[in-house]
This record gives sequence, structure tokens and C-alpha cells, in this order.
Amino acid sequence: MIRTGLEWMGRYGTLLMPLGIVMGCVFQPLADLLRPTLAINVFLMLTVVLARLEIQHALAHLRKPRVFLLSLLWAFLVIPVVFVAVLHVFPQSPGLNAALIIYATSPPNFGAAALAFIMGLDGALTVATIFASTALHPIITPAFTELFAQGAIAISGADLAVRLAGLIGGSSLAAWGLRSWLGAERRKASAGMFDGVNVIIMVLFAIALMDGIPARVIAQPAYSLGLIGLATVLHIALNAITVAAFWPTGQRRAYTFGYSHSGRNIAVVMSVLGSAAPDDAWLFFAMLQFPIYCLPMLLRPLYLHVLPQHD
Repeated sequence: MIRTGLEWMGRYGTLLMPLGIVMGCVFQPLADLLRPTLAINVFLMLTVVLARLEIQHALAHLRKPRVFLLSLLWAFLVIPVVFVAVLHVFPQSPGLNAALIIYATSPPNFGAAALAFIMGLDGALTVATIFASTALHPIITPAFTELFAQGAIAISGADLAVRLAGLIGGSSLAAWGLRSWLGAERRKASAGMFDGVNVIIMVLFAIALMDGIPARVIAQPAYSLGLIGLATVLHIALNAITVAAFWPTGQRRAYTFGYSHSGRNIAVVMSVLGSAAPDDAWLFFAMLQFPIYCLPMLLRPLYLHVLPQHD
């Protein structure tokens, strides 16, 4: 029964995930109770994603690495530089500037791996992108925040790099232990369960993240709604621009890169920053969950309709 339930959650994850936001906003005592679990949930999300990884499929994308490497350069050099240039011309508050720089330099959302399989995208390519991007994360994000966050973050880039490396390295070791314990056959047979577990973790994460957010929205309604709009526009625009940039490489690959690189995962940075992150960064982080959690529900029918079974 547990297995069936988890597999069902995995199949309908795009419909279930927005419940986390709703529950977190409605049941504030529950959000307050779960708030201390944010870092734990990030650790578990990364562990589950890496444990589910079909290494041979992901590595297949590295045998012809040109397009894959171009996608990483696009995501972690071109896009961050564009963000920095725009923020230089149109500066925001120091906290929001820092949040946007973190957003532009973060890897894809961990949940994208599970959702890519659900939505008919190239799941192995998404996982390979997450894996490579996460490995770059302790280098790219601290460098950009040290240079361009203008002191809004209360720890140094070197300290942030060490914290990120510790979280990512610990998750990788936990995933390796889980993979070894399950073995190849049981792990493959449990793919649907992994997806269901990931959905549960993401729902719990969203509930915890909504702690105090309704009060902040009531106190600053225009600003908060503006951040939701900004997060949604960024999500959609990065998706569309990335799809257009990589369309010549194949339809499925372009949609996969677009989806992966638009839903940036700033959860890892925020979980290790804690109180060192400014309030505006935390508010943007919370508002960012609305497109991350809600757009897959709208994108899945589109992807399943337009994507062929084979690229």
C-alpha cells in the first residue's frame, strides 16, 4: 500500500505540489513547526535525486559533451552576467539584488529531476544537468555574491563555498550509501517511489517556507505580489529564451534545458545562509516557490502534447 501510494504521488506530483504552498499559508502553526526542517529537506531532496540517478544514462550525455557544456556556459556564465548587467542599470534593494544574483547562479530545482520524468522530458539529461550544475554551485554562486551582492550577505564568499560544499558533499555520500544498500535492481524498481518521496519532501519544504509569509504579504501586499510577478516572469522568460537558444539541438533537448534552467534552486544557498541572508532575499525565495510549484501543472499537458516520443 505504501509503495502504491508513493508511486501515485509521483505520477500526480505536478498536481500535489501546490498544496504545500496552500497548506503553509493556511496552517501557519504547522509552517512554524516545520520551519527548522528547511535545511534537512534540502539535504533529503538532493539525496533522493542523486540516489535515483541512472548514472549510465546521465553519463551518455557526456560522451558528446559539446551541447551539454554549452548549456552549462549559458546557464552559469551568460545568464548571470546578463542579470548583473541589468541590476547595474536597474538596481533594486540590496537584499533583492543579492537574491536575484543567487537565483541567476543556482542549479536547477532538485524537483525538476522527478518532474522531468513525469512531464515527458529527458529525465536523464535533467539529472545530468542538475549533477553538473550542483558540482559547480560552490564555486559559481559564492564568486558572484562576493563580487556583486554589495555586502548584503553577512558571510564571505569563501565561507559560503565551504558551507555549500559540505551540504552537497554530505548529500552525495548519503545518496551513494542508499544506492549501495538498495542495489541496481531494487533501485530501478523503486523509481516511482523515489518520485513520490521527492514530492512529499517538496510539499513539506513549501509548508515550512511559508512560515510568516501571509503576515508579510498583508503588511506589504504590493511589494509581495510584485515579487510573485517578477519570479513568474523570470521563470517563464528564462524557459522560453533557453528553449529558443537550444532549439537547433533538438526539440526534446531544448525543452528539457528550458525547464531545467528556468526553475533555479536557491534553496541550497538559503538553507546554508540562514539568518545571514537579508529579509528581502527570504521573501523573494518564498515568492519564487509559486512558479516553481504551480507552473509544472500547466506545462505538463503542453510538453506531453508537443513532444514526440523520441527526439
